Amino acid sequence: MAAPVDRVMVFICEKCGKRAGGDAKHASDELASKLKRLLKHEIGKGHARIALTSCMDACPEAGIAISLQPVDPSIAPMFLEADPFDVEGSSESLLKIIAQLH
Repeated sequence: MAAPVDRVMVFICEKCGKRAGGDAKHASDELASKLKRLLKHEIGKGHARIALTSCMDACPEAGIAISLQPVDPSIAPMFLEADPFDVEGSSESLLKIIAQLH
């Protein structure tokens, strides 16, 4: 079966966003939505798919766990951290990383 994308699958932990509390209660959802819009606008449809997931056991102290799983087997998977209180900045940083994956 072919992958539903041609570049990368992005997994965003829902639990990390909820754990942040305060104004960031739904930070994982906001990050997924913002990143989805940026990706569609900047690199087009079909290059990345974003999925909210349960705990990946890679919990950062005060951030949101992100897993990038490239379709190309020569590119290693990555675990990253997003700032739940800076969804804009975090989504732009993720966009830059994803744009470099071929």
